[in-house]
Amino acid sequence: MGKSPIRLAVIDDHVLFLQGLAYVFENCGLDLDVQSFATATSFLKATDDGQKWDVVVTDLAMRQINGIALIGALRSRDIGVQVIVLSASEDAITRSNAELVGAFCFVHKSSDEQILLDAIKSASEAGPQPVRSVQNGARRMIFQPDGTDTIVQPKLGPQQQRVLGMMAEGATNKDIARALSISENTVKTHAKAIFRELSVGNRAAAVQRARELALF
Repeated sequence: MGKSPIRLAVIDDHVLFLQGLAYVFENCGLDLDVQSFATATSFLKATDDGQKWDVVVTDLAMRQINGIALIGALRSRDIGVQVIVLSASEDAITRSNAELVGAFCFVHKSSDEQILLDAIKSASEAGPQPVRSVQNGARRMIFQPDGTDTIVQPKLGPQQQRVLGMMAEGATNKDIARALSISENTVKTHAKAIFRELSVGNRAAAVQRARELALF
């Protein structure tokens, strides 16, 4: 029996660029089974629905969820698939952040197509990351150009995740307390912990930050 095709997921919110990559993959020497996604959320949904990948190629600067947060979301799900970051940025912070969360490698968008194809082949041959590496990549400090830093994957308990999810649905503290059979004071305590972990000051910012980090 011959080797199975490399199951490749490609995420980029520029449709024309996705179409260009599709042409490259159709005319290359690799045996690829490619699925393209215009949003990180649609990719994560497919992953949560059970689709498996050997290699993921993702853009870095995307709306809603960026490439770094996407890798963090995969690691938080204990998914060790190798991820290649494909970006138009080549600053040192971008590269170090990609390495921090466990990206396989960084490929600049101006690179020759063969560099990307070689990276995909190497990532496939490397196989999934070990469990320990996946766990280490699930929570990392990400540095910003202005010198600040943020957490890729915050630590929220199950109850805090439920509270955050209900916040995103517009539920009031009273609604949340009733639904979870807890007091409103307990809801407020959870909310403060959520704000602290996400480095935000209010509900709207917490929901936005959670979406950026693919927490729901």
